[in-house]
Amino acid sequence: MARIVEGRTEAARRDHITEPAALADVATAEALIFVPSPAAWRRAGTPGGLSLLERQVKQLVELGRARIVLLVPEGDPEPAVDVARARIGVHRVPAAVRDLAEALAATPQRPEAFLALGADRLVDMRVLRVLLDREATTFATVDGERPEPVAWVRGADVARHGAAVAADADRCEVGEIDAYRAELRGDAAPYVVGVETAGERREAWRVLLDHVQKRVLDLPGRYFDPPFEDFLVRRLAPTDVTPNQITVLTFVVACAVAALFYGGWLRVGIVLALVVEVLDGVDGKLARLKLQTSKLGELEHAGDFFYENAWYLTLGSYLSRAAGLPGLWYAGWTLVVCDLCDNLLYLTAQRWTGRMLDELSPFDRRFRAVAGRRNIYAMILVVGFFTGHAVQAFVCAVAWAVVTVGVHAVRVAHVIATRPRERAAA
Repeated sequence: MARIVEGRTEAARRDHITEPAALADVATAEALIFVPSPAAWRRAGTPGGLSLLERQVKQLVELGRARIVLLVPEGDPEPAVDVARARIGVHRVPAAVRDLAEALAATPQRPEAFLALGADRLVDMRVLRVLLDREATTFATVDGERPEPVAWVRGADVARHGAAVAADADRCEVGEIDAYRAELRGDAAPYVVGVETAGERREAWRVLLDHVQKRVLDLPGRYFDPPFEDFLVRRLAPTDVTPNQITVLTFVVACAVAALFYGGWLRVGIVLALVVEVLDGVDGKLARLKLQTSKLGELEHAGDFFYENAWYLTLGSYLSRAAGLPGLWYAGWTLVVCDLCDNLLYLTAQRWTGRMLDELSPFDRRFRAVAGRRNIYAMILVVGFFTGHAVQAFVCAVAWAVVTVGVHAVRVAHVIATRPRERAAA
């Protein structure tokens, strides 16, 4: 019999198929996914730019559950799914099978314990993590009663109850799972969402975009950027454009902004700076949406630090020459020093508390909305450059940077003096 193999052969890649699974492979799988129809593995029209099946496989790989068997009704075409590090096999179930519990009951051999999913749902990763901690067979539920096709299953329970396994299983209420997400710096309600109808697909897009949006933002990031970011993300998600490509484009445009500032093209430069602001949000959202992380993405903040401070220095250089005020060159350096100090204060707070400074109190969250940083400076400069008050706007930005560092320094000192240091996670 055929065996599950890591990745796929070149022939399989060309034919867009996975490897058929022997019953022995089914018994040793770490997760079983019931694929109710070909729509589950086709990207076209699916919210988020990934097929439902591809998204679930990526999530399972991230959870360390890379040995996966797809339960596919007889007569349906072989699913097309190709995810790095996943070992995927296909086991056929009767064509009449139409839900996860029936598919499990129709599979002669099953693992002792495993994650079981229906590939017609968008599933929050936190739901899967919670299920992995369960001992007994447990199905996720959104309304507190109706089981969703997302479960941690004991093979013996399927053998005992068959297709009625969900009726006697425990429930995991999605709404009771901790809503906090560190990468978003705030709460985002866990979800299990279907995408069968047009209304469900609209809701799925809303949920996905909400779950890639950071919670603690400055005013431009909260009100100006999101409509542009979400517009681009929705259109880029179904394409082959990667977050890394957006990151590189952002850096190139940002370097062009520095050159424009140095040459005195202030209005063109600040408009492009707003473009950079939007693109800087797009790459992160696209990466979270499509479950694509990379070393380049992790190094993005270093690039941000480089080009932002290049803006400040080139602006200071040009304005000092144009206005005949050498002090503006030193003002540019003041902005650089403030940016460096602010980053160090954030790092100190994070290492002390385990959270970002902006999350520590209502005051910190409110101050974050207006605190001196690139987006706020850009809005100040937009007003100044388009009203003919470039020097005054630049000085205001520098003064606000100094105030911001002062406020953050006081807050960090207070946190260190009043809160015990969090122990690093083992």
